[in-house]
Amino acid sequence: MGVLDREAGEIHAKIIYWGSEGAGKTANAQVIHRKLKKDHRGELEVKETESKPSAKYEMLPVELGSVRGLKTSIHLHTSPSGDAHADERRSMLDGVDGVVLVADLRPDRHEATIASLEELKDHLGSYGRSLEDLILVVQYNHGDEANENALDKLHRKLDVKPASQFECIASEGTGVLQCLTAISKLILARIRQQADADELAKATPEPEPEIPSEEEVEVEIEMAEPEDPSEGGAGGGLRLVTAGSAEISDGALRIPVRLVEESTGREIDLSLRLSLES
Repeated sequence: MGVLDREAGEIHAKIIYWGSEGAGKTANAQVIHRKLKKDHRGELEVKETESKPSAKYEMLPVELGSVRGLKTSIHLHTSPSGDAHADERRSMLDGVDGVVLVADLRPDRHEATIASLEELKDHLGSYGRSLEDLILVVQYNHGDEANENALDKLHRKLDVKPASQFECIASEGTGVLQCLTAISKLILARIRQQADADELAKATPEPEPEIPSEEEVEVEIEMAEPEDPSEGGAGGGLRLVTAGSAEISDGALRIPVRLVEESTGREIDLSLRLSLES
């Protein structure tokens, strides 16, 4: 997942554009590469999956420059389409910080979009994660090829609560950079928040347990095992043989001790409990 390295002064994050075949993932990557300044992006790499038949997907490094004094970069991936490439899609989700769900508004593609979302949930589950663990942005694409009610219908079917949502026409570049900007800001805010919480946890030592003073305690002795009447009474004085290490448990100090009856040699295990008076 996202990394904030204060010593190196860098932040790294990962975004995946996820969706059904033809939803517009590749169009998003191409528009981002074309519209960003050269010093803000690397080369758009087109990869092929290893499984057969192979499918293509894109990788694009995006440099956001200095954000609050930290050099910030995001690695953008598109997920390959096709039933044969589910394993590659699942592996891409390892360490992902945010997902742009490219939802195809064309009526005949609604079910494919819903199936893509369900697959996303399943693959995240294999990593012990859920949609709530990452930043989810829904991009409703192909609105120019759907009627005005398509968005509301698909939104209800998806039944998700994204961090943000956009209406886009990726083939024309409409809304694409706005979508990228929004998810990038949300991811960076979460990374900084988590890093600040981790730093605070390291800087705050755990409080030492308080040992009550002699005047503040009462003493209770609890048998580790019930005494068997058939073995006879105490029959004489008791001698301390060993005492174990003290432990704090349930707000009390417990010390295991072992006693021996002078007359019979019988060993008795006890727990010495020191607790605060209310």
